[in-house]
Amino acid sequence: MKEMREKKSRNSRRWFLRPSSIVIHTVLLISVFLFLFPFFWMYSTSVKTDEELLDNEIFPHVLTFRPDSPYVRDVAEPARPMDVEPKRWDEILPTLRDTAHIELAKYQHAHGEIPSVHDVNTEAHLNSATDLLVAQSVAKMDRRLWTQSDSTLLTAYRGLLTDQTVGNALADSLGKLQLLAMQIRSLDLHVYNLLDNEQFASAWKVESGDAKLLKWGGSTLLSYHFGSSWDKPLVLRYDFTLPDGMRAEDLYKLSVGIRADNSWHRVYATLDMGGNEWKTKRCIYVAQNREMSLLFQPPTFDDQTIRPKIWTTLHKSGKAPLSQQTAHSPKDATLRLTIYPSSTLRANFGKMIQNYDRAFRAVPFWMYTLNSMLLVILCVAGSLFSAAFVAYAFARLNWPGRSVAFLILLATMMLPSQVTMVPGFLIWRQLHWYNTLNPIWVPAFFGSAFFIFLMTQHMRTIPRELEEAARLDGLNSVQSWYYMILPQVTPTLAAIAILSFMGSWNEFMGPLIYLRDQTRFPLSLGLYGLGLMRTVSTDPEDFNWTVVMAGNMLMTIPVIVVFFIFQRYFVRGMTLTGMKG
Repeated sequence: MKEMREKKSRNSRRWFLRPSSIVIHTVLLISVFLFLFPFFWMYSTSVKTDEELLDNEIFPHVLTFRPDSPYVRDVAEPARPMDVEPKRWDEILPTLRDTAHIELAKYQHAHGEIPSVHDVNTEAHLNSATDLLVAQSVAKMDRRLWTQSDSTLLTAYRGLLTDQTVGNALADSLGKLQLLAMQIRSLDLHVYNLLDNEQFASAWKVESGDAKLLKWGGSTLLSYHFGSSWDKPLVLRYDFTLPDGMRAEDLYKLSVGIRADNSWHRVYATLDMGGNEWKTKRCIYVAQNREMSLLFQPPTFDDQTIRPKIWTTLHKSGKAPLSQQTAHSPKDATLRLTIYPSSTLRANFGKMIQNYDRAFRAVPFWMYTLNSMLLVILCVAGSLFSAAFVAYAFARLNWPGRSVAFLILLATMMLPSQVTMVPGFLIWRQLHWYNTLNPIWVPAFFGSAFFIFLMTQHMRTIPRELEEAARLDGLNSVQSWYYMILPQVTPTLAAIAILSFMGSWNEFMGPLIYLRDQTRFPLSLGLYGLGLMRTVSTDPEDFNWTVVMAGNMLMTIPVIVVFFIFQRYFVRGMTLTGMKG
């Protein structure tokens, strides 16, 4: 027995090492990779920032701990235009860089370097700004210039190097945290501008941490340093008085406009106002190199509306400290922004969940999910019952016109759904079921031609003797169907359940036609509301395709999980429907 097992093991190893088996396994692995690649690509895109979408790279950038700000950004080398020969590009690129570098040095010498508590490498800054300026200028040049002489090309190129473009390149090549504006809104929708640009430097204070507020470029620059990711947080403080005619209980929104430095450090806020202390439980990441709004809002009527939750909620944590209550009048307030350093691991974790968090807050995700689950349960139950019950009549019962009825049933599969869309809508409207979920799940109980066909083919493979034995035991047709036939068609029922689940979970056209109340939207239609972020957000970049991709990923995960868990039943059920009795 032992020798037989060893011989069998040797034969299996020899088969695995055969060239044909290696080719088969290679083809299978490649097929698996091609099947999974769209999901990897979808997930990779869902954790990118909108800036990374322009890089045309498959994988997102990996963040590192940023101890200092401002810092010199890593700028990609200028890309060769598509209509320029590689040889000419390699010859002219050094001249373009030298010209840009000279203009940058002149501008920096005339306007002075950026003030900073912590040194910025001037040469590294110039090199980064040079690549950025060349890339921006080349993108603006007329394509016909590349077919002309070098002198003509350089003349046009120098004309693009204005003081504005040179200054913008110097500024954009630095990662920096700037304070731009501060507004407060009351419940009666009055907007009050508290601070603007350079006023931050004198109005705000660094309460703790190695940092300094500096005036630079018409705005206020926050220069800071963290020794490590375990350092104490940096705390900024601003004492202000509520505008005339506004009380503490009238606060609607408090907005601080900043330009982020892509450090992915975490910001928490504390507001002492009207004798109460308000705090944020959720952090805001200082993400990307662009302008953004730190938007804080106490619980208001907005929490009950179906709107994108683009703000960070202020929760009442109790009474303000006693010293502040006695030193301030009811209209005085203190805002503190606490910046915690993010380690490399924490920064990348924040980047991974950022778009998913925005997708959850952009729409009432859980309400849409419950609607989808309700539709899935009803549609799956209706499909299973109708397919099994009607197929039993076609496969096991003899009645006049059975073959003709079965042909008519199969003929309905040739009708496109667009043909019956308008008549179906008129029928459901006459039943006063418009703007309800009924038109979406009720048709499942009337049967699907494809599901009935699958079940009929499987039931025909079951031996007649089982049903005859059930009749001898006193069972009628319905009892025979329930006790004898259904247990034999479990694989096909599983296949129908999976197909019905995927169809109802992904259904978009039906809800779009029959529903107008957002509280009834399923997830497939509700995620379409991610586009509303552009219309309600104060941040022009708050909506982007990475958030949409995160929503699509959340929509796709349940389908993948269900399919892989029940795939063996699905394959077995589809296989058995092709067998003949």
